[in-house]
Amino acid sequence: MAVKPAEVRKQIAAGDTAPIYLLEGDDLQARHDLALEFAGVVDEGLQAFNVQIYYANEATSNAARDQLIGDVLSAARTLPMMAPRRVLIVHEAERLLSPRKSKDDELEPAPAESATRKKRSLTPVEELEEYLAKPEPMTTLVFVAGALDANRRLVKVARKHAVAVDCGLDARWIQQRLEKDGLTIDPKATALLLHALGSSGGRLRAEVEKLVLYASGEKAVTVQHVKDLVTPESEPGEDFALGKAIWAGNAREALREIGAQFDAGAQGPMVLGQIRAAVGRLRSDDRVRSGMDAVFEADLALKSSGGEPRHLLERLVIEICTPIGRRD
Repeated sequence: MAVKPAEVRKQIAAGDTAPIYLLEGDDLQARHDLALEFAGVVDEGLQAFNVQIYYANEATSNAARDQLIGDVLSAARTLPMMAPRRVLIVHEAERLLSPRKSKDDELEPAPAESATRKKRSLTPVEELEEYLAKPEPMTTLVFVAGALDANRRLVKVARKHAVAVDCGLDARWIQQRLEKDGLTIDPKATALLLHALGSSGGRLRAEVEKLVLYASGEKAVTVQHVKDLVTPESEPGEDFALGKAIWAGNAREALREIGAQFDAGAQGPMVLGQIRAAVGRLRSDDRVRSGMDAVFEADLALKSSGGEPRHLLERLVIEICTPIGRRD
């Protein structure tokens, strides 16, 4: 069972960390922030010698991945310098523990050879498996991972031997974040917020930031604030729901449908195609012309990485649903 970040922070404060941690959860910022706190196990003046950070996303081939594993294991087996522990942090560890499969990647172990034959060398992955089963007690190795393939052998080994940490956002995080801006939150508002967003940690962070702005100048975030601002997480609608919302000029429903489609895994170009189709069937020629101009600009922005796709399309439908005479 995964432990909570609060428990890990107690271990860090006491200087009593385990040899291996696996930080998981769908909120990248929460994982990253907790990982950096492990450096606190080592005195600041000695961190340059005893804290090392790796980025597995830089290992873009099997050979690079093998090299990274070798570097991490070499460092993990090196005794700390004038410090009680050495700390190694591997960000984007899903690229190391469960990379996309290729023909020569993650082969099953070869059959054991007879005693009369020379024992074969271990692969880097097998060496890492052996280390995870019997880690160096004076090293704390922290894997910071996004989505992992639970069927991969290395992932199973890591989860068996590491302290698994759930870095998802919860009610306590919401309260602490709002306190930074001098706000409290009604417990019912917290419950409504978590119910509306489900387990979408990344979206929860974004919606809380919006609530901070929305409730600016007030003392507390209320149930009404959440109802006004947060669209519940849901499944995509049927029968061209996005197009129908655009035809009706219903920006709120269009935003809900865009959010639901992205949460369900839709890609920006696919959603933009639906918007383009809907704009082409608007009743007013003026709305069609202005809408197509806006669609063209959004398409250019998507292709040139001019912004986060979901936000670009949300702005697009708000513009399209706003009557021409009321636009800036």
